[in-house]
Amino acid sequence: MNKELDLLIQIEGLTGAGSQKVKQDLIRDNMSPELETIIRISFDPFLTTKLHKLEVLPESSNDLPTEPFPTLKGLSERLFAAPAANDSLRKEAHDLVNRSPLSLEQRKMLAKILTKRVNIGIGAKLINKALGSALVPDPSLMLAEDDESQIAKWPRIVIEEKYDGVRVIAIVKGDDVTYFTRAFNELPARCLQKITEEIKSLLEGIEMPEGIFFDGELTDSNRKSVSGKVTQMLKGNPQDSIGDDMLYNIFDVEEISTLEKGKGTNPFSRRRELLETMFKSKKLTHIVEKYVDQKEVYPFTSLVLAASITTDDHSLIHKTYKELVDIGGEGVIVKSPDHLYECKRSKSWIKIKEVNDCDLIIKGHYPGEGKREGFIGGLICEDSSGEVKVKVGSGFTEEDLKVLSGNPDGLIGKVAAVQYNVVINDKSGGWSLFLPRFVEVREDKVEADDMRGLLK
Repeated sequence: MNKELDLLIQIEGLTGAGSQKVKQDLIRDNMSPELETIIRISFDPFLTTKLHKLEVLPESSNDLPTEPFPTLKGLSERLFAAPAANDSLRKEAHDLVNRSPLSLEQRKMLAKILTKRVNIGIGAKLINKALGSALVPDPSLMLAEDDESQIAKWPRIVIEEKYDGVRVIAIVKGDDVTYFTRAFNELPARCLQKITEEIKSLLEGIEMPEGIFFDGELTDSNRKSVSGKVTQMLKGNPQDSIGDDMLYNIFDVEEISTLEKGKGTNPFSRRRELLETMFKSKKLTHIVEKYVDQKEVYPFTSLVLAASITTDDHSLIHKTYKELVDIGGEGVIVKSPDHLYECKRSKSWIKIKEVNDCDLIIKGHYPGEGKREGFIGGLICEDSSGEVKVKVGSGFTEEDLKVLSGNPDGLIGKVAAVQYNVVINDKSGGWSLFLPRFVEVREDKVEADDMRGLLK
């Protein structure tokens, strides 16, 4: 296992242009049964170890146990099958990390594997591409398109708020609730205990399939606040209470098999009816004012059922949109009432926003001048197709400049969230963005948007 741990440590340290291709080559050229086990544990979102933190001691213990020593494969299989990580399994994991004859860095990587916190800059899609086989499931969530012309085809429509937070699904299997970002990075459930408790209460007395998932958005006081907390959950060592003030805004529910099959069988009208049944069956405790003269009553402090309007009056789209934007909202999502959940970008969901945003790959950076001397001046970014290229030089806070300027080369290959008004032609005739503004580096995403559909 030493060789495989050293390989992951090497890959984790690779940055800069071309590093993703090098990482793929290293995985392909060094594939072994041990590395395959490690990749499955680390990147298969449907396999959960139920371990969210492991202490790594400064020095490995020489006091080896007399009982059979656990292996990574054997322990992981027991963790996958267990309803929860009990004291015995946690002790086995602690022993494996701290009593193995490994270096400190190797043991730290082993702890990341067991807690599913490996972040080597590439995910399931690129790993599978490197190997030429689907070693790791690569599920996706349903995503909205921008083509408003689709809406005119629908005699009836569903209008819902577009949240400005972090997309998260909550997978429920029995008593186990696990959380994943849009990129299917697992969030530690210990940091979302209030949400977990309320989800379990929400499901009391409700007949449900064996495994389901809620789809929704985590929100906080502002986008950077919630995104920063999610980043700490993914990469840091956050306090258990970090998510106590978050809201989980639920807008869909589906059977977990849909994530594996790629498409569901339940129309949205039925899925929405199920959500409303869940919420209305609980004791009502407080009222939240919503748009379009609606008053929605919610029973929880951490869960919110997304307000939803089903209508044949298309004029309500922009009325709702304007009301939301006027109170600081981002926009609306318009949906076809009877669409099926599709694990891809779908024409059944159309987003309408006053300010557009996109996720771009950071290809480079340029130095600051004047007041920014000594810091980065901005980022050089592209969409996934390479057709849209833009210099992003505004939107940075002073804290952003300090953090990003500390290791600007380490940003290359990462994904940046960027706001803009419209796609335009630049002076050389290529495609660029009008008034691009930096929002954040997306730690929960590894792929940029393909913006070719916006080029006209």
